[in-house]
Amino acid sequence: MTYKVIIVDLDDTVLDFKAGEVKGLATVFKAFQTTAVDYEAWVTAYSKINHRIWREIEAGAATQPLLNGRFSKTFAQFGQVIDGAKAESVYRQVLDANDAVVAGADTLLSKLNQAGYQLVVGTNGKTATQYSRLALTGFDRYFNQIVISQEIGHAKPSTGFFDHIFKLYPDNTKSEFLMIGDTLASDIQGANQAGIDSIWIDNDKQLGLVEAHQATYRVQSLSEILQILT
Repeated sequence: MTYKVIIVDLDDTVLDFKAGEVKGLATVFKAFQTTAVDYEAWVTAYSKINHRIWREIEAGAATQPLLNGRFSKTFAQFGQVIDGAKAESVYRQVLDANDAVVAGADTLLSKLNQAGYQLVVGTNGKTATQYSRLALTGFDRYFNQIVISQEIGHAKPSTGFFDHIFKLYPDNTKSEFLMIGDTLASDIQGANQAGIDSIWIDNDKQLGLVEAHQATYRVQSLSEILQILT
C-alpha cells in the first residue's frame, strides 16, 4: 500500500500526555483539597469521571462545559464543593507547559518527514493546549497541517473530523491516507468509519486481546512503525 498522507494522534502517541496529567492532577488536588481525602482514591474517581466525559465529547457533546465539571464532580464524591472551572484552569496551565514526549517520537516524525510523507496532526483536545505542547517540543516543524477537535468542531471518531482532513488534500484518494494512534475507540474506530488504513499503538501491550475495532497494523513501539513505512 502506498501512503502519502499520515494522520498522527498526539496524546500518548508522540506526546507523553500521562506525564503532564500526573503533574496536573497532583497540582489540582493540592490546591483544592480541604478534607481528609485519599489521593489515590481521588485519582481513581477522577479517571472514571474523565473517561465518561471524553466518551460524551467524542460523541459530539460540547467540550468546555463538560471539562469544567470534571473536577467538581470528582470532589463531590468526597463531600467537597469546589469551583470546577477554576480547577480546570489550574489543571490546564500545567498541561499547557507539558513538553514530555514518547520515546522515539522525534526520530519517527523526522524520518517520516524526510521520507516525503505529508504529516497531519489529528488530535482531540483543547486548541491552546495542543498548539502550546507542539511548540514546546518543537514537533510543530514536522507537520504540514494541524487539526484539533476543538478548533474544527468535530472530534474523533466522527466522520466529520476525517472529512475535514480529506478536504485539505483533495488530490489524494482515501487509500493514500493512514491514521496512527493509540486509542481504539477514537483513532482506530474513526479510521475504520472514514475508510482509511490505520496503525494502532498498543501501549498497554494487550497481547491476544480480541478488539472490537480492528486496525490495519498493530505495533507496540514507534520503531515498528518505521519498519512498516520506510
